[in-house]
Amino acid sequence: MDNKNIEATGELMTRMQPAEAGLKQSARFTDNFIWILVLVTALYVFLSGFAQVFFSDFLLNLTYWSDSMFFILYIYTCVLADIIVLLIVLYIIKKNRFILRSFRPARSADKPFKAYVIEDRYVIRNNNTVKMLLLGLLLGFLTNFACILCAMIHGDIKFYFDFSASEIPVLLFALLSVFIQSTSEELWCRGFMYERLNIRYPVWVAVVINGVFFGCLHMFNPNVNVYGVLGIVVCGLSYSLLRWYTDSIWICMGIHTMWNFTQNIIFGLPNSGIVSRMSIFHLAAANGTSNLIYDYGFGVEAALPALLVDALLGVVILLLAKRNGRLGELKLTHQKRYQMAHPAA
Repeated sequence: MDNKNIEATGELMTRMQPAEAGLKQSARFTDNFIWILVLVTALYVFLSGFAQVFFSDFLLNLTYWSDSMFFILYIYTCVLADIIVLLIVLYIIKKNRFILRSFRPARSADKPFKAYVIEDRYVIRNNNTVKMLLLGLLLGFLTNFACILCAMIHGDIKFYFDFSASEIPVLLFALLSVFIQSTSEELWCRGFMYERLNIRYPVWVAVVINGVFFGCLHMFNPNVNVYGVLGIVVCGLSYSLLRWYTDSIWICMGIHTMWNFTQNIIFGLPNSGIVSRMSIFHLAAANGTSNLIYDYGFGVEAALPALLVDALLGVVILLLAKRNGRLGELKLTHQKRYQMAHPAA
């Protein structure tokens, strides 16, 4: 190579260095957790909110709905717009398309906990199986019913059964709708936000920010109070830990769905302040004032049993992780996982 070519190459490299530095700086900015919070809030609260309004108006104007169907459509089914917005956003932003892999069913080739699903520089493990979904549904019922049982034993609430076989189709539609609503929150929080933060930050950062953000999403619900937000923050932390430990977002969809369905549709209690217009059981008596065991306005989520149950779930996950030697994973990012899986990369 002659001197002229060497000088030209040197000049080209000099021009490229600022450009590369700019790209790295841009990457640091877009991976900043404050920016991610702003992005998720803007997309989920505002963009999805507008889409939900248009979708709800479309559904509710189709024909006449009963009070029960109106409630289900307006509160639960219309949140389908949030999921559609998220999928569009993830597809448009190429850098985030790898997150879609964490939503799909696990394949035999994925070999959960052993092999990795790899996209670009990022590593995710997929354990989305029917077993995980069913386990989530069971956990959701048990944890919520434990809180309701405490309120019943304490004498705060009493129920009577009022349900007919003719309402079974509406009940099944309600279950599907609650699943849509719960899945929407999980895909945004334990999906998009969790994976997006874990690109650059350790898992524990994604877990903590998820919990706080999840609680803040409920700050404007009817009859909300400090204890309600605190309870949901702890719930968000535990669900995020569950997402990490099981490598399955489906288990989070299940536990979230059955928690909401149990208190709102089965027992007719407030679900984060929202009272259903249809339920299998109805309140026969609700005596006294709100206390540590039950909150009459916000529901079990603003009381001590829910706080303890959700905290216990998180503690159990951490203990299982310690026993299995996985606590160290909480310090790993996607890039670190990739480097550990491919030392020569």
